[in-house]
Parts: sequence; C-alpha cells; structure tokens
Amino acid sequence: MSLRAARALTVGYFVLALIFVTWPGLVPFARIRPLVLGLPFSMAWIASWVAGSAVVLYLLDRVEGRHRARPPGRRAEGDPGAGPRGEAGRARLEERD
Repeated sequence: MSLRAARALTVGYFVLALIFVTWPGLVPFARIRPLVLGLPFSMAWIASWVAGSAVVLYLLDRVEGRHRARPPGRRAEGDPGAGPRGEAGRARLEERD
C-alpha cells in the first residue's frame, strides 16, 4: 500500500469516528441495552471506535516504517518526494552541501 493511500484511509477513519461518536452520529446508538462487557451500549460503541483508532494508528505506523526503511534513492510511488520534483529538490539539497 502506498503511503498516500494509508494516510488517506487513516484520515477517513478518524472523520468517520468523529461523526459516529458525536451528535448526530451517535443518536441511533445512544441506548443502554444491550450491555456489552458490562458497559452500556453507547459507551461500548465509543470505546470500540477508540480501540479501532489504536489499531489504525498501529497499521499506519507499520506502513510508514516500511517507507522510512527504504534508501533515499528508492522512493515509493505514493511518497511525497517521488517524481521529478522530488529528484530536483534532492539535487538542490546536494548542491548546498
């Protein structure tokens, strides 16, 4: 997966989480019964989004770690430094040294 796609999916997840744990997205799930692991349903709903956030951030870290481990000359397609502008910027940095 490209870095850009992973970041876009992460932002999408957090936008959905923001909608579904605040009003009006929480309204359909704002009830006490059924109890989930002893918690009211609405609290378990919010806790599941928070736990999902930890999973999403872990997966994003794994994807970014794979891209950070590459040598500077080998960029992935979705990296911000890929392409002709990235090469030109790197050349300018080398000229300054």
